[in-house]
Amino acid sequence: MKPLSLLAFLVLGLGLLVLYACQDTEEVTRPSAASATLSFRLTITGLGTGNGVVTSSPSGINCTITAGVAATTGCTKLFTEGTSVTLTAKHASGHSFVGWGSPCSGTSTCTVRMTTNRTISARFLKGPFTIKISSGTTGVGSGTVKSQAGLTPAINCVITNGTPASTGCSGKYPAYTAVTLTATPASGFVFAGWKEPSCGTGSCQIVVIQGRTIPATFSRSTSSTPATQGRWASAFKTPVLGVHMHVLRTGKVLLWGDVGSAQLWDATNGFVPVTKSYRIYCSGHTFLPDGRLLVTGGTSPGTLGLRVATAFDPASNTWSSVSSMAQGRYYPTNTTLPSGEVLVVSGHDTTKRVVTIPEVRTGSGWRRLTTAPLAIPDPYYPAMFVAPNGKVFLAGFPQTTRYLDVSGTGQWTTVANRNVADRTLGSAVMYAPGKILYAGGGNPPTASAEVIDLNQSSPSWRSVPGMAFARRQMNATLLADGSVLVTGGTSGPGFNDQGGAVHYAELWNPQTETWKTMAPETSNRTYHGTAVLLPNGRVLSSGSGEGGGIPYANSELTAQIFSPPYLFNADGSSAARPTITSAPSRISYGQSFAVETLVASSISRGTLIRLSSVTHAFNQSQLIYHVTLTVASSTRLNATGPANANLAPPGPYMLFLINGSGVPSVAKMVMVGP
Repeated sequence: MKPLSLLAFLVLGLGLLVLYACQDTEEVTRPSAASATLSFRLTITGLGTGNGVVTSSPSGINCTITAGVAATTGCTKLFTEGTSVTLTAKHASGHSFVGWGSPCSGTSTCTVRMTTNRTISARFLKGPFTIKISSGTTGVGSGTVKSQAGLTPAINCVITNGTPASTGCSGKYPAYTAVTLTATPASGFVFAGWKEPSCGTGSCQIVVIQGRTIPATFSRSTSSTPATQGRWASAFKTPVLGVHMHVLRTGKVLLWGDVGSAQLWDATNGFVPVTKSYRIYCSGHTFLPDGRLLVTGGTSPGTLGLRVATAFDPASNTWSSVSSMAQGRYYPTNTTLPSGEVLVVSGHDTTKRVVTIPEVRTGSGWRRLTTAPLAIPDPYYPAMFVAPNGKVFLAGFPQTTRYLDVSGTGQWTTVANRNVADRTLGSAVMYAPGKILYAGGGNPPTASAEVIDLNQSSPSWRSVPGMAFARRQMNATLLADGSVLVTGGTSGPGFNDQGGAVHYAELWNPQTETWKTMAPETSNRTYHGTAVLLPNGRVLSSGSGEGGGIPYANSELTAQIFSPPYLFNADGSSAARPTITSAPSRISYGQSFAVETLVASSISRGTLIRLSSVTHAFNQSQLIYHVTLTVASSTRLNATGPANANLAPPGPYMLFLINGSGVPSVAKMVMVGP
């Protein structure tokens, strides 16, 4: 066909000029520079029973919604292509705004980019609203749910065997009334938590914007034998959230979250506030050879990673400045090296980009490992361990596990792939030099576990029997005898499901590679939960909340202490413990040392356990070295320090003696190093 010389023009209602060439194949050509600007229409619709107004920036939308119906004017507007429009909803008095329709959600502002015509709904409701308490488990559990003093009408709801009373279990409140609910179990029962996404097992704080039913779950206390399942002491309140928790060489525990000061805790004096040197929230940390706690990175508004670092001195309870890193880091992992230097990896920087270049803190500053780039992406805090060959082993989260040689400018080499690809927010622990257990993690979470032995010439991951409960967001803590206690976590899907919170602890035996279920903890310990081994051989568990969908008001501002089975006789009474009467303050590599005890002949072995420094389901400092002891006299034991720093990097450790019945002493704090 002979091409036509004429052009056909089609002018659209929106002012777009599109040209078609008259030829054998009709072809759309791009608008010319002279074409009219393309615009798209934004329309607001109403939902619900309430009144309110939606406005826009840039201006143009001023939409009144009455009884859930949008007005005929002010609710639609043309915006130029690419314009970013922010919508704000304001409720009328006595009414509430409960959320946007797609593509937005929630109750804050809604921002959309005009690349197509859009219709967005705004849902308002008319108050007052009824709040009702129900039982989380029908037919099971007894307790009482009360509202805060001064609330009218008050909630005082008695639940008996899973059935709420006919009165006192509901109240009608004006829009935006703040309600705080507290649950108290009846005798013989425990409170197992709210089935409310933003609440755990503490008080539940809500702002009333619609009618809702809030289930409270009580369950019967599980009778347990302490000698087989251990025992949890009663929970006690903490002044801040224990997102980061560390055992210091003074025996005290240093903890902090984002809100409030850092806190020093011990059982005798309780909590003492310590001013933070900067916003050390979501920082990395480990112990230096001199016993100070090195803290790297942290965050500023917008979760931008910070370059700064600081060190806490347990002797003076003061912070001191440390030279800044080359890049900011939010969610980094710190590892103390055999040299006493500290490796810092991963996290994101001041631009929220993944930091790919590791850095090493030297005596005079920071050394970047520029030939060892590796992106270890969100959620960061990768599990890193010093291997017997002196290299640093990356156990996860990536499935491919690697060695990092920190000499010179650095080099990664591949070791082996884990059997389970996704162990995100599971927990890993080195339970003997070069031997690592990785359990849980993934989405949905897994109960499986696997181990690797880095002492082998060609290490590979090997599956071992799994836990009784699938978990993510849990903690794995080395105990005084070398067994591993797993606490907290959730079996639910998604990032931080509270409905699937696991309360039962589990104990892993390294000799048999099997698990035993321990007594249940009272509180949810999920995202931002922490656990550390105390010098008395018990475990302090705390935290959970201040993120992961749980606001600070509903966070777990409590702590609870677990006494492992090794502290009990078969009848549940406290076991007699050996006592260290004297031990050196410093243990040198390969050198012999003596330990004094009144029951030397009853001692079978000893352990050196590096002090805990834990956050986000990974303890960045703990490791164990098994000490062989010989009896020199009725009151004296001889031993030899670790052969080299690859097996026990320099720094603070707890020395435990363990008798033939498996009962550990209270630890003696020692420094290990040259």
